[in-house]
Amino acid sequence: MEVRREWLLRCSDSYADRAVCEVSVSAGAVEIAGPDGPAFTFVGLEIQEFRAALDAAISQSEIDRRARHEVGDGTKPA
Repeated sequence: MEVRREWLLRCSDSYADRAVCEVSVSAGAVEIAGPDGPAFTFVGLEIQEFRAALDAAISQSEIDRRARHEVGDGTKPA
């Protein structure tokens, strides 16, 4: 069975148009590429730090959605 090394995700570009982002793994590094620019890579401890930051951002997003905040409302992190 082949190991999955690439995930394509729907996202929005800098113009709020529909786009595709890519998350991939290469030689133990996590690479992320958005539709508007070059990819960036996390290695070692950076991977855990990115994961923690993403988890925190997801939690804040859920709070904002429950409060019905819109993008640009100037919400502050909890």
